[in-house]
Amino acid sequence: MKSFITLLFALLFTSVFYGQRLFGTVTDAKTDEPIAGVNVFIKSIKKGVTSKNNGIFYFEQAHGLKKQDTILFNMVGYHTLKLTLEEYDTLEKKVRLVEENFSRNRSSNSTGRIITLGKSNNSIK
Repeated sequence: MKSFITLLFALLFTSVFYGQRLFGTVTDAKTDEPIAGVNVFIKSIKKGVTSKNNGIFYFEQAHGLKKQDTILFNMVGYHTLKLTLEEYDTLEKKVRLVEENFSRNRSSNSTGRIITLGKSNNSIK
């Protein structure tokens, strides 16, 4: 009985300290090139990391994750991607971010107003 309790304690102890590891690669959806500097955040454990130059991100200790937990992938110039852990597992640890399209054209329902910042020669009355 004593050996059973010792074994049970050892299993509980190692699971607490060795926890779940989560890793993967973030690439550009169009070019398939790795993206460095992507913020990867797991909401439930309130932890985040940044992808390295080769696009790889790594959570060394991601304890207590569930399949419905949310992972956010965020990078300036790309659409933010929100996945559950279950959805992420189906992607074979490779996430593809889509670039945002910034248009320089004015929309057809624009007000046509031009706002200039800086010094003005006209006074407002």
